[in-house]
Amino acid sequence: MVNPIGRLVEHTGRTVIMKGRKMASDNYHDASETQPESAPTGTSGTGFASFRTLSEHDRKAIAAIITSKDRIKLAQAQLHDDVKTVAERLGMKTSELNRIVRLAMRERERGNVLSLEKALIEVAEQVVR
Repeated sequence: MVNPIGRLVEHTGRTVIMKGRKMASDNYHDASETQPESAPTGTSGTGFASFRTLSEHDRKAIAAIITSKDRIKLAQAQLHDDVKTVAERLGMKTSELNRIVRLAMRERERGNVLSLEKALIEVAEQVVR
């Protein structure tokens, strides 16, 4: 599938991998970098960067970014509600459930995380005895 900014998007579950060519906006730059100091920069003397006019392609690319950010916000809100619901069902705090989830995720990614945590807990128990 090709998204509006011309990059190949492969969907693998919920992961989106972006591959492909550069966007036209990759070439945006501060106009003062390429013009001598005596040349006008096209700004009103405020010191802001002067960018070229956006093409329809650029506007679509920016709209796609905005849409993606909106989707992320909605997903984060849904995740927050899900964590709260599951924590209430299990009779624990959301922070405790989040810690369990983080540990489980790290164990899946790297392995040996849970055994290290257990060893640290055992040392801490010896300290307080």
